[in-house]
Amino acid sequence: MTSLARPARLTWKNSGPFLRILLTQVLYVAPLFWFMELAQNVAWRWMNGEWGWMYPKSPYHWFSFGSLILWAGCVALLWSLHYFWFYPRRVKVWPRLAIGAVVCWVGEWIGGYIAANVFNHPLQVWPTSPLVYVHYSALFFWVSNCIVYHLLTIDVVDLTPDYDAPPATSRAHAQVA
Repeated sequence: MTSLARPARLTWKNSGPFLRILLTQVLYVAPLFWFMELAQNVAWRWMNGEWGWMYPKSPYHWFSFGSLILWAGCVALLWSLHYFWFYPRRVKVWPRLAIGAVVCWVGEWIGGYIAANVFNHPLQVWPTSPLVYVHYSALFFWVSNCIVYHLLTIDVVDLTPDYDAPPATSRAHAQVA
């Protein structure tokens, strides 16, 4: 008989590093993403003459401190994708960015829908979007967010798997000679 149960010792051993790195990432990446969101909304206004997304319950209307919870969820989602899917399957960088951007884009819509319809506290609303909680053009922002996440987790926290590292220059020179 095959059992899918894992010993509790192995589960805790694997979840300890996962949770530690997740907490570290939420503490420094989520606020950075929040500031990037502000910059993206300002850039949207410069380009289009109006805010891209609004926060109806916020006194500022073009930003909200409440969106930090969505950014923490975004970081958790990206780290979970990396830890449980991308790293074990050795997914290359470009597919990671594409999959991460689409998953986060869908997550933004789901988060906005849940906030508005379950908790009756809409976070972000895109006034010109047929999807209400996210716009199709937000995929561009999500790709940039995933690129920043990928760069931060490689260069700052050093979560680089061996298959992402550039080839060693000494080995490259040795093969040529």
